[in-house]
Amino acid sequence: MKPLPQEETSDLPDLTPMIDIVFLLIVFFMTVANMQVRERVPIKVPLAENAVIPEERGVRMTITIKADGALFFGARPVVIEELAGYIAESKEVAQGIKLNVRADANVPFKQVREVFAAAAEGGVPNVVFATHQSD
Repeated sequence: MKPLPQEETSDLPDLTPMIDIVFLLIVFFMTVANMQVRERVPIKVPLAENAVIPEERGVRMTITIKADGALFFGARPVVIEELAGYIAESKEVAQGIKLNVRADANVPFKQVREVFAAAAEGGVPNVVFATHQSD
């Protein structure tokens, strides 16, 4: 094979920096996606016949109640007495924030009602439940 003359190769752009940037973006998004999956506390979400996926997701903070009664604000374990304070702090940071309650299917409603009371005390009236849609 005969090499190309030097004057013809100088017209081609160098793609190496673009390939490096694309590779770094792929690594970044894979890392962030992995972190978001880890934030979820594993629970058995209840089934609901009339479950509807909200059209407008907006900014939501997630509170998870495990079957054993453990309470999580995002991925951070909390006690019910601290929950209203965390909710109020989040409301100050992001106006119009909504609350997403993920309660295990075996959690008694008494514990969910306590989370409602903490949300009301923290000043967030908009609460959405996490459920699976039944067929």
